[in-house]
Amino acid sequence: MHDAEFDEFDDGEVVEKEESDGTQAQSMQSLGSRLASTFQEYKDARKETENEWLKDLRQYQGIYEPDVLARLNAASGSRSKVFVGLTRTKVMAAYSRIIDLLFQHGDIFFSVNSTPVPQIDPLKAMQMRQMAMDQIMQASGQDPMINQDLVAARMEELEVEFLEVEKEISKKAAESMTIDIEDQLVETNAEMKLKESMLEACIFGSGAVKSGTVRIDKKQSYSKMLDPETGEQAYSLSIVETVAPEVESVSIFDLYPDPYCTTLDDCDGLFRRHVLTRRQMRDLSDLPQFDGEMVKYLLKVHRSGNHTEEDHETTRRRIAGINENSESNRFVVMEYWGTVDGYELEEHGIELDEDADLSDDYSACVWICDGKVLKVMLNPIAGYKMPYHIFPYERAPHQFWGTGVPRMMRDSQGTMNTATRIWLDNMALSSGPMVEVNTDLLAAGEDPTDIHPWRVFLREGGDGSMPAVRWYQPIANANGLNQIVEIFRRFADETTSLPSYTHGEQTQGLNKTATGMSMLMGAANIALKSTIKNIDDFLIEPMIESLFHFNMEFGTNEKSKGDLRIVARGSTSLVQKEIQSQRLLQFLSIVGEDQSGVIKRTQLLRDIASSMDIEPDEIIKTEEQVALEQQQLQQQQQQLLQAQMQQGAGAGGPPPQGNAGMAAPF
Repeated sequence: MHDAEFDEFDDGEVVEKEESDGTQAQSMQSLGSRLASTFQEYKDARKETENEWLKDLRQYQGIYEPDVLARLNAASGSRSKVFVGLTRTKVMAAYSRIIDLLFQHGDIFFSVNSTPVPQIDPLKAMQMRQMAMDQIMQASGQDPMINQDLVAARMEELEVEFLEVEKEISKKAAESMTIDIEDQLVETNAEMKLKESMLEACIFGSGAVKSGTVRIDKKQSYSKMLDPETGEQAYSLSIVETVAPEVESVSIFDLYPDPYCTTLDDCDGLFRRHVLTRRQMRDLSDLPQFDGEMVKYLLKVHRSGNHTEEDHETTRRRIAGINENSESNRFVVMEYWGTVDGYELEEHGIELDEDADLSDDYSACVWICDGKVLKVMLNPIAGYKMPYHIFPYERAPHQFWGTGVPRMMRDSQGTMNTATRIWLDNMALSSGPMVEVNTDLLAAGEDPTDIHPWRVFLREGGDGSMPAVRWYQPIANANGLNQIVEIFRRFADETTSLPSYTHGEQTQGLNKTATGMSMLMGAANIALKSTIKNIDDFLIEPMIESLFHFNMEFGTNEKSKGDLRIVARGSTSLVQKEIQSQRLLQFLSIVGEDQSGVIKRTQLLRDIASSMDIEPDEIIKTEEQVALEQQQLQQQQQQLLQAQMQQGAGAGGPPPQGNAGMAAPF
């Protein structure tokens, strides 16, 4: 601690001295130490997976592993170090198809549905029973307590009426909730953040999104205010704070889950490592439930921050071409979501229910920095364990982290690199002859390195059967090496389920017709169906559910609240849409020009347009429009016929027939 009244930070801001000396209650210190130790355990357990991620990143960027590059540099002679960039192509093909299926079709990728049979709460059931008894008393004058059968019969009738009303209310609530969630996704720029996480999933095998947590939005607003001194109206700037849900893309490098879990459902705890600037660290002191004095104490003690670069951070900076290793002036803050027992929560002043069992575990959020607890709170959103959603590209059995495209094709990529390097080295060696020169047989002044067309070497003496200059032509093995490259290119297609034609490569034997290409692309989409289903199950549905729970607890739109459920339907249905489009086109080609009138051709065309994400109303006339146009055409024909008949009658002759209007030849 300093004796000065104020502490001046590096950015020039003057902050009033706080009395805190960094000490906390024993319980707080115990919790901070325990979580710090748990984080170290989680970090050590993730090390092997982390190394695989770095291999994935190097492979995606077209960079050799350090040991491979060292062997290539140590090899004698000038050897090729080319890296075939097929992995990046495959990753971007997978990413582009997923993005196209999810976001380019104009449909939302979720739905909010009302439950088929709304639940009747006990209060409304009591009200219905009292209503039934009152109606029986008024209609018959009998005591309803005597005739319970009449009461039960009337209760059944009222329940049917009530359920019909509740179904309609629930349906409107579902529509309103859908609009609210769509608006929140737009406000949080969720589409861009989802794309960031999906790219990570394609590369590393897993992506992560945080959603449903409370965010305080501060928006500037101008409003007219009356100046009390001048009596004139003027615009005044004010800050309006609103409570909104958060949707955030999170790098998997910053997440450390329980090493014994296979899904988030059985995850005991999850850490997120934040690297904050001084400004971001200082902003924590103004947030609710944070220990502001402790935050300012850490800012004061660690003038240059407490950030120590992790191994993966150093490696990622080098891959990105950033080699500076200076002080970052940043702070490492750990955010923990997981179980905390009731005793620890009670010691930290967290209020639990009176009948709460303190020996139970509760879902809580704890922030720590440098072993100091900055925040402790219960999970604010009911209905889900933690606000993080980690989804796999391809799920591996009994494993938490998924498998990405680079790992699927690692062997194929490595073999292609080796074969291509050998091919280039062989082409370089066989591009020209090698020369053997016996300098003892050359005439004085002859330079054997001076080689050009029609060069004449002068020799002196020696055995005539022994040439002074001998030429050798290295064997070219291009064809065999090309075959190896193509074989493993096909292996990469099969292991990733991403055929080369999906990213524009022309393949021999490829059906290049529109129908043929549509069928091939549809087959490729089917291969991605498992990935799309993973996105549905592990990302879309829990993310939308978190927004749903947020709106149910903190939302101000009462029309959106009801007995509802979330269905992640968009992604899977989009794949089905591709398949449906192919089947409809095949059916259209089979029926051809149907003359029987059995086929509803207009409806068939509308279904095909919808499956191709073309608005049918923009290109296909409705039945009403067709009927109206036919009616107008008939009216025009009748008017024309009447005009012709009147013209013929006025001339004293018969009405025109066929080519009567034409002059007869002489």
